Amino acid sequence: MDPKAEQYYPTYKAKNRDILLLEFEEAQRIANGQSKIYAQVTNILLAAATLSFTVLFSQGESDESSISKANEFNDVAFVVVLFVFGAILLRYFVTLQKQITINARKVVTLRTLLGLDYGHITLTLPNWRVEGATNPFVIRYFNGWLNFKSMPFWLLTVSVNAIWWQTTQGLKPFSVELGPLRLVIGHFWGYIWITVTYFWVFRTHLNDRHETNYLNIVRSISYLLRIELLDNFEYVLYRAKLAYLELDRLNVEYQVMFNLLVDIEDQEFHSHNGVSTKSLLRGLLSRFGWLRKRFGYIEHGGSTLTMQLVRTLFLPSNQNKYLRKIVELLLALWYSRQFSKVETLKQYVACVRYEKSVLGLSQAVTYFFGPLENRKLSNEEAFFLVERLSNVTSTVRWDRIKYLVTRTSVLIDMEELRKVYQLQVKAGRLRFSTT
Repeated sequence: MDPKAEQYYPTYKAKNRDILLLEFEEAQRIANGQSKIYAQVTNILLAAATLSFTVLFSQGESDESSISKANEFNDVAFVVVLFVFGAILLRYFVTLQKQITINARKVVTLRTLLGLDYGHITLTLPNWRVEGATNPFVIRYFNGWLNFKSMPFWLLTVSVNAIWWQTTQGLKPFSVELGPLRLVIGHFWGYIWITVTYFWVFRTHLNDRHETNYLNIVRSISYLLRIELLDNFEYVLYRAKLAYLELDRLNVEYQVMFNLLVDIEDQEFHSHNGVSTKSLLRGLLSRFGWLRKRFGYIEHGGSTLTMQLVRTLFLPSNQNKYLRKIVELLLALWYSRQFSKVETLKQYVACVRYEKSVLGLSQAVTYFFGPLENRKLSNEEAFFLVERLSNVTSTVRWDRIKYLVTRTSVLIDMEELRKVYQLQVKAGRLRFSTT
């Protein structure tokens, strides 16, 4: 075992419980204090917004105090300053909310490392709140638009829009001279600008580590297409990284699988951005039997390694395969921007299915070849595992195997390879195909 191999919670074991306990107490104190501050400042903001509305609309008819009766330039300048101040204040709330979330996750992690598991009494302590959570990733930066923590966004957006409405009453639309053209800008664009800017400041800065605006759009598209996605992407990605880090920690040598995967499954892997138009076209053509015979295609769905991986990680099976393919394609474009090619290959090898109920390389090596620790896969064993990825019927088709060997530059000893398959058939794990 490599003692320097990176370890992730929950494989990490603390050496000094007393220090861990002090860290836990300090993190819990900070998290509680920040939550109180957030609630207090939000209440102050709510009171200020209520008072502002009262004063603003009660004096709306007064020529001396009404904002709408002042100089037009001063009116607009006042709202612009107020708008900028609101954006800065909203950014402060976002930063405070992220700090609260980070400390809450730290509390959950340290509590679990200390062995304080509330998972068996979730009826008393809900596992989706910091009080009873055992998974730190259930504590999120963004908790939904109707959550209490989103109140600053609503208060500032509604308040500044209302002041803009009150200020622009009776004012003519803005006009801009562009040579012979005269562009008229209606006041309604102010509402759009205020709302969109505050939305961007609040929601974008509450994205999690791998979350992006693009991913949120894909989630919306998936919802409209009625394609279900797993809920907690960050936890899924954490488990995927943990899977290959555990392989490294146990000193498993499997890197030869990378070249085999690229040669057999996705030869354009290192040049595309997660989606290959050529692969999709070949997948479409491979649906026709006479084309398969003429060009030697193997029937497949045209998915790249990245598309296969996001399907495994985020998309539950038994859904409309055509609509699911659309979401799969969109997710692959997002995923390819988040991880390097090497990380993608590592996560792929560590997480995908190799046989019925055999998920990930750890299970696959143990299932087919025995003990995992300090295991070095031979070229033939690595080829066998890669071939199993696209053939989970528990059958052996030797003509297909020979064809796949011709697709790779990795040196494969056919006699040794045959022994690998014969051993699995003899053990009852596979059977020779009768077709």
